[in-house]
Amino acid sequence: MKRKSTTLFCASGLLLALAAATGAQADELPTRKAGLWEMKMSSAGMPENITRQCIDAAFEKEMKGMAASQGGQHKCSKQDIRKTSAGYVIDAVCETMGMTVTSHTEFAGDFNSAYTMKQTGRVQGKTTGKAGQDTAMTMQARWLGACPAGWKPGDMEIPGGTRINVKDLPK
Repeated sequence: MKRKSTTLFCASGLLLALAAATGAQADELPTRKAGLWEMKMSSAGMPENITRQCIDAAFEKEMKGMAASQGGQHKCSKQDIRKTSAGYVIDAVCETMGMTVTSHTEFAGDFNSAYTMKQTGRVQGKTTGKAGQDTAMTMQARWLGACPAGWKPGDMEIPGGTRINVKDLPK
């Protein structure tokens, strides 16, 4: 159960990064190459999680739209994305599920073959106390090739071999 919650925590961090990247700004994250992506996520004190996800251009567009439309769930007072010589940087302050999340996210690499995302932040809210809680997460993603037979865009295999479609998760 802890691995599943870690995976969902990491996925929510990525969703917040996407939400911050969908604001009206000059720079935006590129679309990943269609196919099967492996993502290795690690966070202090948690075991490494390895997930695989099938994507295509339509799914990527839908996920960015979903992140932008989270309205009541993710309200960002700051959303700054900048292209750098190494990749992209996102600085954001978002309200989500009764918590304030201040994050700094760095993307480096190629969205066609492999990239790394490093995110640091601070979560403050009803479950963290006044001091808040610092967070740090690293994700290494690599393109594996075409999606396997029977997989559709949005399908994600989480630790333990369970496959879910992220479009079917509760909003």
